[in-house]
Amino acid sequence: MKKLFFVFAFTFLLFQFTKSQVTGDTTLVVAENQEAEVAYNKGIENYKNKLYQEAINNFTEAISFKADFAKAYYNRGSVKAELKMFQDAISDFDATLKYDSTMLIAYYSRGRVKQQTGDNDNALNDFTKGIEKGLKDAKTFYYRGMIKFLKDDYQGAIEDYNNAILSDPKYSLAYNDRGSAYRKLEKFDESINDYKKALMLDPNLEFTYNNLGSVLRKKDKFDDAIDAYSQAIKIKPDYYIAYNNRGSAKLEKEDYSGAIEDFKKALSIKSDYLAASNNLASVKLKQKDYKGALEDFNKIIEKDSKYGYAYLNRGIAKEELRMSKEACDDWKKANELGIKAAQIFISDCN
Repeated sequence: MKKLFFVFAFTFLLFQFTKSQVTGDTTLVVAENQEAEVAYNKGIENYKNKLYQEAINNFTEAISFKADFAKAYYNRGSVKAELKMFQDAISDFDATLKYDSTMLIAYYSRGRVKQQTGDNDNALNDFTKGIEKGLKDAKTFYYRGMIKFLKDDYQGAIEDYNNAILSDPKYSLAYNDRGSAYRKLEKFDESINDYKKALMLDPNLEFTYNNLGSVLRKKDKFDDAIDAYSQAIKIKPDYYIAYNNRGSAKLEKEDYSGAIEDFKKALSIKSDYLAASNNLASVKLKQKDYKGALEDFNKIIEKDSKYGYAYLNRGIAKEELRMSKEACDDWKKANELGIKAAQIFISDCN
Protein backbone atom coordinates (compact mmCIF):
# COMPACT_ATOMS: atom_id res chain seq x y z
CA MET A 1 0.00 0.00 0.00
CA LYS A 2 1.45 3.32 -0.99
CA LYS A 3 -1.20 5.93 -0.50
CA LEU A 4 1.15 8.53 0.82
CA PHE A 5 4.27 9.78 -0.79
CA PHE A 6 7.02 10.91 1.57
CA VAL A 7 9.55 13.35 0.27
CA PHE A 8 12.01 14.66 2.79
CA ALA A 9 13.22 17.99 1.42
CA PHE A 10 14.01 21.16 3.26
CA THR A 11 13.59 24.75 2.18
CA PHE A 12 16.89 26.60 1.97
CA LEU A 13 17.25 30.36 2.11
CA LEU A 14 19.23 31.62 -0.86
CA PHE A 15 19.26 35.31 0.05
CA GLN A 16 22.78 36.63 -0.45
CA PHE A 17 24.29 39.83 0.85
CA THR A 18 25.82 42.21 -1.69
CA LYS A 19 29.53 42.93 -1.25
CA SER A 20 30.61 46.51 -0.57
CA GLN A 21 31.98 48.41 -3.54
CA VAL A 22 35.73 49.06 -3.19
CA THR A 23 37.82 51.26 -5.50
CA GLY A 24 41.58 51.58 -5.95
CA ASP A 25 44.30 49.43 -4.36
CA THR A 26 43.52 50.40 -0.81
CA THR A 27 43.32 47.79 1.93
CA LEU A 28 39.75 46.54 2.37
CA VAL A 29 38.12 47.84 5.50
CA VAL A 30 35.41 45.42 6.53
CA ALA A 31 32.27 46.95 7.91
CA GLU A 32 30.72 45.68 11.13
CA ASN A 33 29.26 42.18 10.67
CA GLN A 34 30.39 42.10 7.06
CA GLU A 35 32.55 39.10 7.97
CA ALA A 36 29.33 37.28 8.89
CA GLU A 37 27.76 38.14 5.56
CA VAL A 38 30.80 36.98 3.60
CA ALA A 39 30.86 33.64 5.43
CA TYR A 40 27.12 33.29 4.98
CA ASN A 41 27.37 33.82 1.21
CA LYS A 42 30.16 31.25 1.00
CA GLY A 43 27.86 28.82 2.80
CA ILE A 44 25.17 29.31 0.20
CA GLU A 45 27.59 28.73 -2.66
CA ASN A 46 28.93 25.56 -1.04
CA TYR A 47 25.39 24.36 -0.45
CA LYS A 48 24.55 24.92 -4.12
CA ASN A 49 27.62 22.85 -5.02
CA LYS A 50 26.56 20.13 -2.55
CA LEU A 51 29.62 20.73 -0.38
CA TYR A 52 27.55 20.29 2.72
CA GLN A 53 30.19 20.08 5.43
CA GLU A 54 31.92 23.14 4.02
CA ALA A 55 28.57 24.94 4.04
CA ILE A 56 28.05 24.02 7.69
CA ASN A 57 31.50 25.39 8.50
CA ASN A 58 30.68 28.63 6.66
CA PHE A 59 27.39 29.15 8.48
CA THR A 60 29.07 28.34 11.79
CA GLU A 61 31.69 30.99 11.01
CA ALA A 62 28.95 33.49 10.17
CA ILE A 63 27.29 32.80 13.52
CA SER A 64 30.62 33.28 15.31
CA PHE A 65 30.70 36.83 13.92
CA LYS A 66 27.01 37.49 14.50
CA ALA A 67 25.47 35.43 17.30
CA ASP A 68 21.86 36.31 16.43
CA PHE A 69 22.17 35.56 12.68
CA ALA A 70 18.80 33.79 12.25
CA LYS A 71 19.22 33.02 8.54
CA ALA A 72 22.57 31.38 9.18
CA TYR A 73 21.06 29.20 11.90
CA TYR A 74 18.22 28.28 9.58
CA ASN A 75 20.44 27.34 6.66
CA ARG A 76 22.84 25.42 8.87
CA GLY A 77 19.87 23.50 10.25
CA SER A 78 18.67 22.75 6.73
CA VAL A 79 22.07 21.38 5.72
CA LYS A 80 22.25 19.27 8.89
CA ALA A 81 18.82 17.90 8.10
CA GLU A 82 20.08 16.90 4.64
CA LEU A 83 22.90 15.04 6.37
CA LYS A 84 20.44 13.41 8.79
CA MET A 85 21.93 15.25 11.77
CA PHE A 86 18.41 15.60 13.05
CA GLN A 87 18.84 16.72 16.66
CA ASP A 88 21.43 19.32 15.65
CA ALA A 89 19.07 20.53 12.93
CA ILE A 90 16.24 20.92 15.44
CA SER A 91 18.54 22.97 17.71
CA ASP A 92 19.36 25.29 14.82
CA PHE A 93 15.68 25.75 13.93
CA ASP A 94 15.02 26.51 17.61
CA ALA A 95 17.70 29.22 17.45
CA THR A 96 16.21 30.57 14.22
CA LEU A 97 12.88 31.20 15.92
CA LYS A 98 14.56 32.54 19.04
CA TYR A 99 16.35 35.26 17.08
CA ASP A 100 13.66 35.91 14.47
CA SER A 101 10.14 34.83 15.37
CA THR A 102 8.90 35.99 11.96
CA MET A 103 10.80 33.26 10.11
CA LEU A 104 7.76 31.00 10.09
CA ILE A 105 9.32 28.61 7.59
CA ALA A 106 11.41 27.31 10.52
CA TYR A 107 8.23 25.80 11.99
CA TYR A 108 7.78 23.84 8.77
CA SER A 109 11.39 22.66 8.61
CA ARG A 110 11.52 21.74 12.29
CA GLY A 111 8.27 19.86 11.88
CA ARG A 112 9.64 17.94 8.89
CA VAL A 113 12.69 16.83 10.86
CA LYS A 114 10.48 15.66 13.72
CA GLN A 115 8.21 13.88 11.25
CA GLN A 116 11.17 12.15 9.66
CA THR A 117 12.31 10.87 13.06
CA GLY A 118 8.83 9.52 13.82
CA ASP A 119 7.83 12.24 16.27
CA ASN A 120 4.53 12.92 14.53
CA ASP A 121 2.79 14.54 17.49
CA ASN A 122 5.38 17.29 17.87
CA ALA A 123 5.66 17.63 14.10
CA LEU A 124 1.92 18.22 13.99
CA ASN A 125 2.30 20.88 16.68
CA ASP A 126 4.99 22.67 14.68
CA PHE A 127 2.98 22.66 11.46
CA THR A 128 -0.06 23.93 13.34
CA LYS A 129 1.91 26.71 15.05
CA GLY A 130 3.30 27.85 11.74
CA ILE A 131 -0.14 27.87 10.13
CA GLU A 132 -1.72 29.69 13.07
CA LYS A 133 0.97 32.38 12.86
CA GLY A 134 0.30 32.91 9.15
CA LEU A 135 2.37 30.31 7.28
CA LYS A 136 0.34 29.43 4.18
CA ASP A 137 2.94 27.30 2.44
CA ALA A 138 1.41 24.38 0.52
CA LYS A 139 3.95 21.90 1.91
CA THR A 140 3.05 22.75 5.49
CA PHE A 141 -0.62 21.94 4.88
CA TYR A 142 0.34 18.84 2.91
CA TYR A 143 2.54 17.29 5.57
CA ARG A 144 0.11 18.16 8.35
CA GLY A 145 -2.54 16.41 6.27
CA MET A 146 -0.25 13.41 5.99
CA ILE A 147 0.03 13.11 9.77
CA LYS A 148 -3.73 13.46 10.18
CA PHE A 149 -4.18 10.70 7.60
CA LEU A 150 -1.88 8.41 9.57
CA LYS A 151 -3.91 9.22 12.69
CA ASP A 152 -7.10 8.13 10.84
CA ASP A 153 -8.41 11.72 10.81
CA TYR A 154 -9.35 11.48 7.14
CA GLN A 155 -11.69 14.47 7.06
CA GLY A 156 -9.07 16.63 8.74
CA ALA A 157 -6.51 15.40 6.22
CA ILE A 158 -8.82 16.32 3.35
CA GLU A 159 -9.17 19.85 4.71
CA ASP A 160 -5.39 20.24 4.81
CA TYR A 161 -4.98 18.81 1.31
CA ASN A 162 -7.65 21.27 0.14
CA ASN A 163 -5.54 24.13 1.49
CA ALA A 164 -2.36 22.69 -0.02
CA ILE A 165 -4.06 22.55 -3.42
CA LEU A 166 -5.46 26.05 -2.94
CA SER A 167 -1.90 27.29 -2.36
CA ASP A 168 -0.46 25.19 -5.20
CA PRO A 169 -3.05 23.99 -7.75
CA LYS A 170 -0.40 21.81 -9.45
CA TYR A 171 0.48 19.87 -6.30
CA SER A 172 0.06 16.34 -7.68
CA LEU A 173 0.96 14.59 -4.43
CA ALA A 174 -1.75 16.50 -2.58
CA TYR A 175 -4.32 15.25 -5.10
CA ASN A 176 -2.99 11.71 -4.69
CA ASP A 177 -3.20 11.79 -0.92
CA ARG A 178 -6.59 13.48 -0.88
CA GLY A 179 -7.76 10.69 -3.16
CA SER A 180 -6.51 8.19 -0.61
CA ALA A 181 -8.35 9.99 2.20
CA TYR A 182 -11.56 9.93 0.15
CA ARG A 183 -10.96 6.22 -0.44
CA LYS A 184 -10.75 5.61 3.31
CA LEU A 185 -14.10 7.38 3.68
CA GLU A 186 -15.46 5.16 0.86
CA LYS A 187 -16.07 8.19 -1.34
CA PHE A 188 -14.81 6.28 -4.34
CA ASP A 189 -15.90 8.66 -7.10
CA GLU A 190 -14.12 11.58 -5.43
CA SER A 191 -11.10 9.35 -4.92
CA ILE A 192 -10.98 8.35 -8.59
CA ASN A 193 -11.28 11.97 -9.69
CA ASP A 194 -8.36 13.01 -7.48
CA TYR A 195 -6.12 10.18 -8.65
CA LYS A 196 -6.86 11.08 -12.26
CA LYS A 197 -6.12 14.74 -11.56
CA ALA A 198 -2.79 13.79 -9.96
CA LEU A 199 -1.91 11.77 -13.06
CA MET A 200 -2.85 14.65 -15.36
CA LEU A 201 -0.34 16.78 -13.46
CA ASP A 202 2.32 14.08 -13.29
CA PRO A 203 1.81 11.00 -15.48
CA ASN A 204 4.85 9.28 -13.96
CA LEU A 205 3.32 8.65 -10.52
CA GLU A 206 3.31 4.85 -10.59
CA PHE A 207 1.87 4.60 -7.07
CA THR A 208 -1.08 6.77 -8.13
CA TYR A 209 -1.90 4.34 -10.94
CA ASN A 210 -1.72 1.57 -8.35
CA ASN A 211 -4.04 3.51 -6.02
CA LEU A 212 -6.43 4.21 -8.89
CA GLY A 213 -6.54 0.52 -9.74
CA SER A 214 -7.40 -0.40 -6.17
CA VAL A 215 -10.36 2.02 -6.07
CA LEU A 216 -11.60 0.79 -9.45
CA ARG A 217 -11.57 -2.74 -8.02
CA LYS A 218 -13.79 -1.48 -5.19
CA LYS A 219 -16.29 -0.45 -7.86
CA ASP A 220 -15.96 -3.84 -9.62
CA LYS A 221 -14.36 -2.20 -12.66
CA PHE A 222 -11.81 -4.95 -13.00
CA ASP A 223 -10.73 -4.30 -16.59
CA ASP A 224 -10.11 -0.63 -15.82
CA ALA A 225 -8.24 -1.64 -12.68
CA ILE A 226 -6.03 -4.02 -14.65
CA ASP A 227 -5.25 -1.20 -17.10
CA ALA A 228 -4.27 1.10 -14.22
CA TYR A 229 -2.00 -1.52 -12.66
CA SER A 230 -0.44 -2.17 -16.05
CA GLN A 231 0.37 1.53 -16.37
CA ALA A 232 2.04 1.43 -12.95
CA ILE A 233 4.14 -1.54 -14.05
CA LYS A 234 5.05 0.18 -17.32
CA ILE A 235 6.50 3.09 -15.34
CA LYS A 236 8.15 0.88 -12.71
CA PRO A 237 8.82 -2.64 -14.08
CA ASP A 238 9.88 -4.01 -10.67
CA TYR A 239 6.71 -2.76 -8.93
CA TYR A 240 5.82 -6.04 -7.23
CA ILE A 241 2.86 -4.49 -5.37
CA ALA A 242 1.23 -3.58 -8.70
CA TYR A 243 1.84 -7.11 -10.03
CA ASN A 244 0.17 -8.53 -6.92
CA ASN A 245 -2.78 -6.15 -7.21
CA ARG A 246 -3.20 -6.81 -10.92
CA GLY A 247 -3.20 -10.50 -10.12
CA SER A 248 -5.94 -9.91 -7.56
CA ALA A 249 -8.06 -8.12 -10.14
CA LYS A 250 -7.56 -11.02 -12.55
CA LEU A 251 -8.47 -13.46 -9.79
CA GLU A 252 -11.73 -11.61 -9.23
CA LYS A 253 -12.38 -11.94 -12.98
CA GLU A 254 -11.68 -15.69 -12.66
CA ASP A 255 -8.67 -15.34 -14.95
CA TYR A 256 -6.74 -17.85 -12.88
CA SER A 257 -3.81 -18.36 -15.22
CA GLY A 258 -3.30 -14.60 -15.53
CA ALA A 259 -3.54 -14.19 -11.75
CA ILE A 260 -1.01 -16.96 -11.13
CA GLU A 261 1.40 -15.38 -13.60
CA ASP A 262 1.20 -12.00 -11.85
CA PHE A 263 1.54 -13.43 -8.35
CA LYS A 264 4.58 -15.43 -9.42
CA LYS A 265 6.07 -12.34 -11.04
CA ALA A 266 5.62 -10.40 -7.80
CA LEU A 267 7.39 -13.17 -5.90
CA SER A 268 10.21 -13.29 -8.43
CA ILE A 269 10.87 -9.63 -7.62
CA LYS A 270 10.38 -9.96 -3.86
CA SER A 271 10.50 -13.57 -2.70
CA ASP A 272 9.35 -12.81 0.85
CA TYR A 273 6.24 -10.87 -0.22
CA LEU A 274 3.65 -12.81 1.78
CA ALA A 275 0.65 -11.04 0.25
CA ALA A 276 1.51 -12.56 -3.14
CA SER A 277 2.15 -15.98 -1.57
CA ASN A 278 -1.22 -15.78 0.17
CA ASN A 279 -2.95 -14.79 -3.05
CA LEU A 280 -1.23 -17.55 -5.00
CA ALA A 281 -2.54 -20.06 -2.49
CA SER A 282 -5.98 -18.42 -2.75
CA VAL A 283 -6.09 -19.34 -6.44
CA LYS A 284 -6.06 -22.98 -5.34
CA LEU A 285 -9.04 -22.23 -3.10
CA LYS A 286 -10.89 -20.80 -6.10
CA GLN A 287 -9.95 -23.89 -8.12
CA LYS A 288 -11.18 -26.11 -5.24
CA ASP A 289 -7.72 -27.59 -4.69
CA TYR A 290 -8.22 -27.42 -0.94
CA LYS A 291 -5.41 -29.76 0.04
CA GLY A 292 -2.94 -27.85 -2.10
CA ALA A 293 -4.16 -24.57 -0.66
CA LEU A 294 -3.84 -25.92 2.89
CA GLU A 295 -0.23 -26.91 2.27
CA ASP A 296 0.57 -23.45 0.88
CA PHE A 297 -1.05 -21.62 3.78
CA ASN A 298 0.88 -23.83 6.21
CA LYS A 299 4.12 -22.73 4.56
CA ILE A 300 3.16 -19.06 4.81
CA ILE A 301 2.38 -19.40 8.51
CA GLU A 302 5.71 -21.16 9.05
CA LYS A 303 7.40 -18.09 7.58
CA ASP A 304 5.33 -15.61 9.58
CA SER A 305 3.15 -16.87 12.42
CA LYS A 306 1.49 -13.45 12.70
CA TYR A 307 0.25 -13.18 9.13
CA GLY A 308 -3.49 -13.08 9.81
CA TYR A 309 -4.80 -13.49 6.27
CA ALA A 310 -3.11 -16.87 5.97
CA TYR A 311 -5.02 -18.10 9.04
CA LEU A 312 -8.27 -16.75 7.60
CA ASN A 313 -7.80 -18.51 4.30
CA ARG A 314 -6.42 -21.69 5.82
CA GLY A 315 -9.57 -21.82 7.88
CA ILE A 316 -11.63 -21.73 4.68
CA ALA A 317 -9.59 -24.60 3.24
CA LYS A 318 -10.03 -26.60 6.43
CA GLU A 319 -13.78 -26.01 6.44
CA GLU A 320 -14.01 -27.37 2.90
CA LEU A 321 -12.02 -30.40 4.06
CA ARG A 322 -14.56 -30.94 6.86
CA MET A 323 -12.09 -29.89 9.56
CA SER A 324 -14.61 -27.63 11.29
CA LYS A 325 -12.95 -27.27 14.69
CA GLU A 326 -9.55 -26.57 13.17
CA ALA A 327 -11.15 -24.04 10.82
CA CYS A 328 -12.70 -22.19 13.75
CA ASP A 329 -9.37 -22.14 15.56
CA ASP A 330 -7.77 -20.50 12.53
CA TRP A 331 -10.51 -17.90 12.20
CA LYS A 332 -10.22 -17.04 15.89
CA LYS A 333 -6.48 -16.65 15.47
CA ALA A 334 -7.01 -14.42 12.43
CA ASN A 335 -9.41 -12.29 14.46
CA GLU A 336 -6.84 -11.99 17.26
CA LEU A 337 -4.37 -10.74 14.66
CA GLY A 338 -6.75 -7.97 13.60
CA ILE A 339 -8.43 -9.48 10.53
CA LYS A 340 -11.98 -8.16 10.90
CA ALA A 341 -13.37 -10.37 8.12
CA ALA A 342 -12.73 -13.37 10.36
CA GLN A 343 -15.65 -12.32 12.58
CA ILE A 344 -18.08 -13.33 9.85
CA PHE A 345 -16.74 -16.88 9.89
CA ILE A 346 -16.45 -17.08 13.67
CA SER A 347 -20.20 -16.45 13.97
CA ASP A 348 -20.76 -19.94 12.56
CA CYS A 349 -18.48 -21.57 15.13
CA ASN A 350 -19.89 -23.23 18.25
